[in-house]
Amino acid sequence: MAFLITFNFFGFGAGSVNFDGQKLGKPPVDWTLAATGTSQTPNWEVLRDSTAPSRPNILRQLTTTFTDSQDALAIFDKTTCRDGELSVKFKISSGPRRIRSAGMVWRYQNPRNYYLIRFSIDEGDIALFRVRDGQMRAIPGSVRHKLQTGQWYAAKVNFKGPRFHVVFDNRQLFDVTDDTLTTAGTTGLWTQAGTVASFDDFRIDKKG
Repeated sequence: MAFLITFNFFGFGAGSVNFDGQKLGKPPVDWTLAATGTSQTPNWEVLRDSTAPSRPNILRQLTTTFTDSQDALAIFDKTTCRDGELSVKFKISSGPRRIRSAGMVWRYQNPRNYYLIRFSIDEGDIALFRVRDGQMRAIPGSVRHKLQTGQWYAAKVNFKGPRFHVVFDNRQLFDVTDDTLTTAGTTGLWTQAGTVASFDDFRIDKKG
């Protein structure tokens, strides 16, 4: 049985997953796997990790054959929202093409339309993007931030209307605005170009 808790109160709700009750070596239940730039389904598996923030299990993206323009997605199906607070803990392990990046997505409609916050070791930054009709465009306001492989980080993004507020390791990082994608959607996880990354303590708080 998956470790999933969902609360609903007057139309609002929260979903939390720490993967500890999921079957090892399999994708988690209530999640959809997808990719951009390819028809190949990425390989996301629940695995044990002794370093996990909430031991023992994590979700890891394992496909390493994707090219620079191909991204792996794991989408949480249980909560749809326009406004909310999305958070996760993550660890980037490796990337075959020195594009070691992981992230979170929200207002996800399909692999061609969603918002993304990307954490990049090689670019040395934390940046927001909109993906519309398959075109990925940066939203002005990214910040330089050194990240290391093998280290766990905690990230959170609050999104309400066109305003997005980013918190990283319990520190307020930056605010940006963008009104391109306004439709409610799902949320999830993302890696770029075959990046192997692990995730734990995924949470989405629905605000509207």
